[in-house]
Amino acid sequence: MKPLMWIYAAAGYNVALAAFHLGFWRMFRWREELPKLHPANRGVMQVMNLMLSYVFLLMAGLQILRADEIGTSPVGRTLMAGLMGFWLIRAALQPVFFKVLPSATNVAFVLLFLAGAGLHAMALPVD
Repeated sequence: MKPLMWIYAAAGYNVALAAFHLGFWRMFRWREELPKLHPANRGVMQVMNLMLSYVFLLMAGLQILRADEIGTSPVGRTLMAGLMGFWLIRAALQPVFFKVLPSATNVAFVLLFLAGAGLHAMALPVD
């Protein structure tokens, strides 16, 4: 597959993760759970989640609308390498911060995040 197609695949991944994050209110019953937190912590959780979703959608937009530039410019390659690093770090943090989850769930999320790192890595052209 050509680097351009990997860039589009990575964009789809980022859209999917944004949608996943936007589902947190329902998935994690935030309407019932967040009121248990201090109001500042409740706000931080929601704002961070919304802003992370925004960043995922921004990156996907750039990957779709500027795919040629991402694949051929130093800035674009740096962006893709940075996103690859983001997903590698997120994979490493999963078992550290989610010890309460079943082992199989953590493994599934680690693999999901490694897939994101792999998609972004595949979009990096080899000279």
